[in-house]
Amino acid sequence: MRNCIIIILGPTAVGKTDFAESLAQQLPSEIVNADLGQFYTPFSIGTAKPDWRNSPTAQHLFDIINEPSLMTVAQYRDQAMKVFEEIWHRNAIPIVVGGSGFYVKSLFFPPASGFTKKADAALFHPEKDRWQQLYGIDPERALRIHRNDIYRISRALDIYYTTGKRPSEQMPRYQPLGTFCFVYVNRERDDLYARINQRTGLMLENGWIEEVERLQHTAWEPFLKKKKLIGYDDILEYLDAGKAKSDREQLIDAISQKTRNYAKRQVTFANQLFAQLEKMLLETADTRSSCVHFNLTSGKVELYINQLLKIIRSMHCFEKDRL
Repeated sequence: MRNCIIIILGPTAVGKTDFAESLAQQLPSEIVNADLGQFYTPFSIGTAKPDWRNSPTAQHLFDIINEPSLMTVAQYRDQAMKVFEEIWHRNAIPIVVGGSGFYVKSLFFPPASGFTKKADAALFHPEKDRWQQLYGIDPERALRIHRNDIYRISRALDIYYTTGKRPSEQMPRYQPLGTFCFVYVNRERDDLYARINQRTGLMLENGWIEEVERLQHTAWEPFLKKKKLIGYDDILEYLDAGKAKSDREQLIDAISQKTRNYAKRQVTFANQLFAQLEKMLLETADTRSSCVHFNLTSGKVELYINQLLKIIRSMHCFEKDRL
């Protein structure tokens, strides 16, 4: 088995899980999670965690954190690599699926050495203070990041606090973990936002409030308030206010709005990573790896799957053709 990887990245609610499972049924493969919220055992409904234990496809890196602690991108890359090796040994292809952009990006650009769990302490700084903090450390890098781009601000702070070097001095090293097919899935904005709004209501109907209620007055509560995992902190505030039924629609609207904003940032990140990877493929003359973009609003999932199967054949992932 050659070291081949399929990576599926896209915004929340776009349909990554269904797309990945449809693809997995067509080739020897196993799914690897790249969604931060789905690492955590107590977070299921609010993270849209799939029923991974009952899936016909073997799945990995779900429910791997049982206490309120953070996983750095370096730790994720290390864990993913171990899982990939095991999957390759079984003569199958890892299909990485998730919307946590920095974890996915680490599979191509390893983080600076020396990262520890303390690195993510930057994520706990109040959002309104992070950009100003970065500006005091590295004005050059701060001026190239929008004040609302929490992803990049936090990442820059991570680099500084773990290496002692300014982020603007750090150049990412392109070091993919194998031959890859990077699949960016998206939808038309109106379609995506409608799916987000509908899913938020369904999550609350399916017990999301009760899921959060079980975490109240435990070590998870301060973690959720600091981590700002979308929706969880809003529900905690809703519960603290006494669960007034009249406020439920306001809760849905607030979570939907935050999710739409998050999806917008994810799209921006995915577009930039897609362009960056295409540039690296040209610079390295890598003709086996590839980047593809699918618009799922078209509904042409079967066509896209067939297209991917052709690409995977061209990657020569197996010593003998099994597709």
